[in-house]
Amino acid sequence: MKIKILTRFLFIIFIFFLISSFSLFGSFQEGYELYKQGKYYDAEMVLLREKEISPNNVDIYAVLGWCYLNTGDYSKAIEISEDGLKLNSRDTRLLTTIGRSYMEMKRYPDALSYLQKSVSYNPNYAYSYYYIGRIYQSQGKLILAETALSAGIMLKKDNYLFYKYRAQVYEEMMNYKMAEKDYKRALTLKPNDPALKEALIKVISKQTELESTYQ
Repeated sequence: MKIKILTRFLFIIFIFFLISSFSLFGSFQEGYELYKQGKYYDAEMVLLREKEISPNNVDIYAVLGWCYLNTGDYSKAIEISEDGLKLNSRDTRLLTTIGRSYMEMKRYPDALSYLQKSVSYNPNYAYSYYYIGRIYQSQGKLILAETALSAGIMLKKDNYLFYKYRAQVYEEMMNYKMAEKDYKRALTLKPNDPALKEALIKVISKQTELESTYQ
């Protein structure tokens, strides 16, 4: 009799933890889906609640960091990512979020420190190279910017922003043919972007003007 009661008790406990696990996973997924829909404040509320329940889930810290990035709260993005790094110091998502946050704050040495650390831990994470390229572009270090953006494109060929910013770098280098090629590639990925269309027209005009001076 006692064995049957104990077995039933253990079974109930097992079911309780199983349901709790599914609930936690489902709640994180809810927050992540809200983030993907652009509902950053709603996602933040769900994910902060989940962080209290499941403080060792690094994914929560990563998505919260992205929410804060998209709402322009860079200090919070840094803070939540630093908390996540205490759980996993090599998480490239967290390192890149901090790097991007410092980039937006124009604290370029701090940004490069975190982004280069991200590359050292995971050389296949394209966004680290992308933001490094953006920083070098802002600093006028065009060769380094082109190199970093090209590395990012080798790893991720389906993001129009990578081509857009490399095109800008080529344009600043007066390499208008390469800039034209990248703007066209960006437009294949985002065909209805008026800014990209305008940039392409301008760079073709610059190339035509440059060629005419050598005729």
